Amino acid sequence: MIKKYFVLVSTLVLSACATTPPAPVTLMPTAVFTSQPWANNKALNLTCVDQASNSYIAVIDNGSTENVQIIQPQQPISLTLRQALAQQLTGQGFSITNNATSTMTVKVEKALVTVNQGLVKYNMHSDLQLQLMVNTPAGQFSKRYSGRSSREDALTASNKDIATSMNKLMNSVLNEIANDSELNKYLTENI
Repeated sequence: MIKKYFVLVSTLVLSACATTPPAPVTLMPTAVFTSQPWANNKALNLTCVDQASNSYIAVIDNGSTENVQIIQPQQPISLTLRQALAQQLTGQGFSITNNATSTMTVKVEKALVTVNQGLVKYNMHSDLQLQLMVNTPAGQFSKRYSGRSSREDALTASNKDIATSMNKLMNSVLNEIANDSELNKYLTENI
């Protein structure tokens, strides 16, 4: 009787360990700062929304449907991007406020790291797609920004590898937004 009880408890403990979700990934993109603020404290309302078909940041596929792992971000990617973009725009001289007549909306269309995990190596593919829209009393500006990367490495992919890959993509897109002369011209002339 004790043996059966021990086997049952052991099985429950092992199954609980097997179903423990992986730790969430902390994303920390870096805002791009200009050498000289140029927006002269113009007011801008900033909104970021997540319209991606997935709420997770990564999928690790070990080759069978029972071994697919979903990795969540520590906080929603739309919030992470909004924080970095707000710092970036403030550094350009904008005043980020909810009371502004001009609005910048960033829609996250895709943010996903896909890992195909083998026995001795992994392939990682990262994808980030954003749509940026600026609505002002004078009109509207809209543009898509995206980044993709691939990596192959030995052993297994870690949460740190996943975070590094997505942070690099976000940094690249933030850099593209900061240095987009068409966007900056529209912001200068219409806000």
